Amino acid sequence: MWLLVFLFLVTTLILAWVLFGYFIVIWTIGLFRGKKAPAFPDSWPVLSVVIPCFNEQSGIIKKLENARSLDYPKDKLEVVFVDGGSTDATLSLLEDNIQQDEPYSIHRCAVSGKINQLNEALPLLKGEIIVSADADTIMEPDSLKWIVAEFSVSPEIEVVGAYVSPESSMNVELYYWDSQNKGRLMESDACSASIVVAPCFAFRKGFIDSFPEDVVADDVYISTLAHARGGKVVYSRLAKAVETRTPKDYSEFLPHKFRKSNAVLRESIRFLYLLPEMSFFCKMMTITRIAQQLFLPWGMLWWLALAGSLMTIFPVVRYDIVLFCTLTLLVLLLITARVFASVKLPEGVKPRKYTSAVALEGYFVTTFILLMTGLSYIFYTQNSNYNRLRSEDD
Repeated sequence: MWLLVFLFLVTTLILAWVLFGYFIVIWTIGLFRGKKAPAFPDSWPVLSVVIPCFNEQSGIIKKLENARSLDYPKDKLEVVFVDGGSTDATLSLLEDNIQQDEPYSIHRCAVSGKINQLNEALPLLKGEIIVSADADTIMEPDSLKWIVAEFSVSPEIEVVGAYVSPESSMNVELYYWDSQNKGRLMESDACSASIVVAPCFAFRKGFIDSFPEDVVADDVYISTLAHARGGKVVYSRLAKAVETRTPKDYSEFLPHKFRKSNAVLRESIRFLYLLPEMSFFCKMMTITRIAQQLFLPWGMLWWLALAGSLMTIFPVVRYDIVLFCTLTLLVLLLITARVFASVKLPEGVKPRKYTSAVALEGYFVTTFILLMTGLSYIFYTQNSNYNRLRSEDD
């Protein structure tokens, strides 16, 4: 009996940390951490924007116009469209619309796949700061200047991610984005964000010469690499972008999130051997994030099984322990909900309100995806060349 009680209490403690305690702690650290505000530098560094693209004829002109709208000194800017062997009109549209006096160029890659395209482009770039921007991402005009400003805060900052939000999508997808964005903002306020997101992020020239060929999630890889090297990752409130391709129904949502979940787990596990090299905060963050993926879905099922056993199987039922642990988790849930509600969002970003039904839907769908990710991890492999989601322009 004592062993069952012990296992139930330990499981409750782990769930309390992974689900709630981690966010309460990093939010509290962020409240008391003195942080230098980003400011525009006296002189602007040379900046390279690399835009991997493949069969983007429906939206490439929109992306070109977005690049033209970026407020950054033209003599300090280069924009490189890196094509991965498009078979549609992407290249011809770019060639016909790029003007000779514009700091834009096209690089044709021999192979497709975002990682391959980035690896071909990196040695060619001249910028002191390199920005990777997806072709389906619309950046705000001042985003490049704010990315530079974030880097100027400290030489420890190796990676900066723009605050990315979806243009329009299912409620459960919007809920997912909002909760993940708030988590990354809290981590960034406390010390360093666990990851940036692929649609728009930046890193210092020389930080990485090339990505390993088997990398799938460039955003997770480069963020975790920064942590392993003792650097910091900023998820910016000032540099903002919008992702225009998002799932519109569950037939798109589930495969998309499964692929993302697998990629995040794969890149996180890649760096486990470097855990001793990380700071205490990054150790805590990395272990917690992996536990959220691997332990959380199974841990909840295990907790329910133990609770049922304590209330039914043994001659002396322990309703008191089950009730105490349940109430503890509920109290932590309420505190965490208040913490997330208090997170400061970027200027101009209005907080969305969700019903309890959407929140529960998000929880159960996420748990299902995590279960499938864990079960299939050793069997499922992928690369950076995959079928993308549809956009409004497709």
